[in-house]
Amino acid sequence: MTFMEKHRFAGSHTEKTLLKLSWEGEFFGVGLFEELAKMYPEHADEMTACATMEWFNTHYCEPFAHDAGIHVTLETAEKLGREGAALARHFHTFESIAKATIEETKEVDPLFKRLGKGAGTPELKALGDDLLDHENAMRDWMRSELDGKSDGAAKVFEYLERHGITRKDAVTPREDREDSAGDQQQLVLAFFDSEDEADRAANALKNWEKATEYMKVDAIGVLVKDKDGNPKQHKLGRKAGKRGMGVGVALGLVAAIPTGGLSLVGGVLGGGAGGGIIGEFFHKGLKMTDEDAARIAGELDAGHAAVGVLTWDFETGAVAQILKELGGTPQAHKVAKVTAD
Repeated sequence: MTFMEKHRFAGSHTEKTLLKLSWEGEFFGVGLFEELAKMYPEHADEMTACATMEWFNTHYCEPFAHDAGIHVTLETAEKLGREGAALARHFHTFESIAKATIEETKEVDPLFKRLGKGAGTPELKALGDDLLDHENAMRDWMRSELDGKSDGAAKVFEYLERHGITRKDAVTPREDREDSAGDQQQLVLAFFDSEDEADRAANALKNWEKATEYMKVDAIGVLVKDKDGNPKQHKLGRKAGKRGMGVGVALGLVAAIPTGGLSLVGGVLGGGAGGGIIGEFFHKGLKMTDEDAARIAGELDAGHAAVGVLTWDFETGAVAQILKELGGTPQAHKVAKVTAD
């Protein structure tokens, strides 16, 4: 049994059910196309782009689902991904999987049409319409391959580009994306009332990240002032990709804000930087405003603790949502390409 069973999509559904089915279906699609990319290297770029599109859509659906009171557990997400991969392995030729995907995904079209048609907001209608578009984009590519007139998955790439995902990122497998998308790295910074609360949230986030291959963040750190008012930090999880800013550098810069850049945690920037350099690096490296700096300084001076998480491209929203559910007040800041710590 897999997610792609007709009975799941038959009959009438409430908006909440449609959202749940849509979200779950995208996790299934991630597993399906990532496995197909491994099975058919001659179509790896197109299959990986399809997987990237499915992965983007999981995050696209997520805030709508949460607003409707819907949650997909990590265990469910992994199970759906495994079902997708298992379906891919069930077929032994590209032609057979292409034909099956074309026919089975047709069953999903009415779901997305109903979601868009009955949407109560323009944003939800846009989601339904986009989900329908992405199914058609995948089918058009597969049909073109079967007809011997490949369109190179043109509509798939158009969909991704419309949502800010470049062709380079689209064809980079998720496990490799962190080493090639440094200019899309972000720092999610969430403040908690105490260091203990921040530590618990950081460990919960680390466990969440470890529990599933479908949710990955780059690095997690906690920043707080000690009893003498000096900033201190500790790191959890993996380090940044080869072209990214390490979490130690990022939090060291954040820690330097209240002193105008004179207190760099962990010898950031070689330990010899003054306020002028840190100010330039703060604005160019962390993409923060003076208002951001004032808010962050106030939080640290008030004894609050920050959980900092380095994320990549469209995974930022999921991490911010988890930190919010853990009791934090998250805000994301773009990160420029710099040397990793």
